[in-house]
Amino acid sequence: MKQGKSPLSAAREIKLSFSLAALVQLALGIFLILAPNTSRALICTVVAIGVTAYGLFYLLNYALHRDAGAFTMDLIIGVAAAAFGIFSIINPTFLIDILIIALGLIIAVTSVASIRRALNLKAFGFDRWWVSMASACLTLLFALSVIFFNSVYGDLLMIAIGVFCVIEAVSDLITIRKLTGYAKKVDVTYTVGE
Repeated sequence: MKQGKSPLSAAREIKLSFSLAALVQLALGIFLILAPNTSRALICTVVAIGVTAYGLFYLLNYALHRDAGAFTMDLIIGVAAAAFGIFSIINPTFLIDILIIALGLIIAVTSVASIRRALNLKAFGFDRWWVSMASACLTLLFALSVIFFNSVYGDLLMIAIGVFCVIEAVSDLITIRKLTGYAKKVDVTYTVGE
């Protein structure tokens, strides 16, 4: 009969994946807070260059394989992506609304994952699971407001997104630390009780 993973082993796997995600989110949040204008311009430029390169790759692929009956779809995708990328490089403000909505979606997804982790903490019997739940729910509400009402925030939006990224990341790191400590206690009990 196959024995399942110990709580400590499961907690280590969770800690590794979620710690990395939380640290990336924390770094992004700090960058957005400290340099909102630079971060907005940098994000727009990187996305515009990436979309342009993507389009040029499809155009090059179509040109190189035209004699072999290359797909017309490659030409259409290449022209559309390259045109969108070049237009975005020339007019970077065009991308701002799209990127703000994309950032809102990213924050919403991480918030939903945090809500799930908070529910797991409740299932493990943590007394203060509701702190993580409240943080995740507030962040989710903010993310939804960014997605649907992004023009309300004006110039402070990048800073606000950064603050919420930092809050969410710190909350996640605290939750992961508590979960690991709890799993160690359970693992000791599990080992002694065998």
